[in-house]
Amino acid sequence: MSKIIKNILEDVSWLHDLSAILTVFFSLIFVLLVVQVLKWKKEKVEEYKNLPLTDDNDDIL
Repeated sequence: MSKIIKNILEDVSWLHDLSAILTVFFSLIFVLLVVQVLKWKKEKVEEYKNLPLTDDNDDIL
């Protein structure tokens, strides 16, 4: 099966360009997320850290 797909995709010239664009896009999104998380204030991190990990909505005030 993979040999058939390999033969079909050998003739697709734009596939290499697409993979490069998607890699750059993923890297950009990842870096933006890391920067956004690093910019969080300590109070916000403490608030998220202390959130309960239950699905009960009755306990939330």
